[in-house]
Amino acid sequence: MTDIITQDKFAEIREGVRTVCNQFGNPYFQKVTREHLYPEEFVTALTKARWLSALIPKEYGGLG
Repeated sequence: MTDIITQDKFAEIREGVRTVCNQFGNPYFQKVTREHLYPEEFVTALTKARWLSALIPKEYGGLG
C-alpha cells in the first residue's frame, strides 16, 4: 500500500519532468557531451517549468 501511495505522490512530478526532457533528444545530449558544453537550453527549460527552482532558497527567488 505504501508503494502505491508513493508512486501516486510523485506521478505529477515525473510527468512534468518527462515532458520537459522529451523536448531534448539524444542528439542534443550527445552534442553537449561531445563538445563539453553546459546544457544551458535544457537547464533553462527545466527552470522555466519550475522543476529546478525548488533547489533555490526562497531568499534567492526559489521555492525553498
